[in-house]
Amino acid sequence: MSFDSIYIVYLIILLIITIVGFTRYKSLNKGFRVLTILILCTLISESIKKVYGKVYHNNMPVAHIWGVAEFALYSATFYYLLNNSKIKKAIVVAVALMTALEIWNVFFFENLLQFPSLILNISQIVYVLYSLLLFRQMLLFPAEQSLFKQSLFWFNLNMLFYGTTMFLNFALTSYFIQNKLDMTALYYFSIVVNFIFYILIGISILIDNKKANMMSISNGK
Repeated sequence: MSFDSIYIVYLIILLIITIVGFTRYKSLNKGFRVLTILILCTLISESIKKVYGKVYHNNMPVAHIWGVAEFALYSATFYYLLNNSKIKKAIVVAVALMTALEIWNVFFFENLLQFPSLILNISQIVYVLYSLLLFRQMLLFPAEQSLFKQSLFWFNLNMLFYGTTMFLNFALTSYFIQNKLDMTALYYFSIVVNFIFYILIGISILIDNKKANMMSISNGK
């Protein structure tokens, strides 16, 4: 299968998840509503990135912009899933700091035509931290529902998986680009990780129960 065919499959997966999310939108908790919007924005961003890359042969400007936007949206998702007021304030500060860091990065380190490895790698570290905090909350205030039926569990496990694997992927991508190495194997690794990640997000949105999750989140207040 060609890279373009794989990319089309990737976009179709994002489209299906978006449809599922907006079909169930009213029954989703606030965090998963933000997540649904994030998937829609991801679909739009990836489509623009593909076209931009075809026209200008470099889609890194789009990657820089989306890196910050994606971080803000994932942060907003965790903002609604985590119940500690201090952590919520820290999330808001993290988004502001990440935006400032990206501006600094573009002017002094990785310009708009370079791969934004700094912002993406730091984002993955923060996602892992968010995930660990949410797992801590789930352990302290367990829901009555079976763990494997909880959308929060699958989403959070997925974020932990994504944060750790993509940290490695983005670090290697930057190294491969700088040293002009063949990125075929790395590209396929990224495809597998992203397919697993977004499919599990789709499952999380599909099984989400606003009432059950809100009770779980509220129990920690």
